[in-house]
Amino acid sequence: MVDAFAGSCNALLWLVRGLPGAVGVGFEFDDEIFRLTSRNLAAIGAPIELLHGDCRSLIGERRFPGRQPIVAPLSPPWGEALNPKSGLDLSQTKPPISKMIDVFERAYPENPILYVIETHERLAPEPLAHLRDKFDWSEVEVFDVGGPTGRHGVLLGAQRWRRAGD
Repeated sequence: MVDAFAGSCNALLWLVRGLPGAVGVGFEFDDEIFRLTSRNLAAIGAPIELLHGDCRSLIGERRFPGRQPIVAPLSPPWGEALNPKSGLDLSQTKPPISKMIDVFERAYPENPILYVIETHERLAPEPLAHLRDKFDWSEVEVFDVGGPTGRHGVLLGAQRWRRAGD
């Protein structure tokens, strides 16, 4: 598991706990969040390595064997990317999702990668289509849990990752 926007590592921790034998690598840019999260992870003995800084410049420091699968949850800040009328424009997240995928693909060109991208029930179609073109296969799932801005979901996108049954 490689989380480019680890924050408190809550999502990463639950994902690692749910996958037997998995370890987590997270990146956190903010000094205070990094300090607090590092302390909390140490207190519970979490199998997570938290690196301090911007994932885009540090990701190459954490290598994996060439065929080791990587699950990469991507949930950068949406900022102005969520528009009440047109939905979520995945090209306008900070940083844009497609740029983050490029970072991962440069760092791990041989690893099977499953990207788990946080989305919204309404997605701007052109940026979504552009993003899906980057993957060998992809699926969108919207959850039946509403929030103040609508329902959230995930875009699963894969590179070199085989689906069950393929």
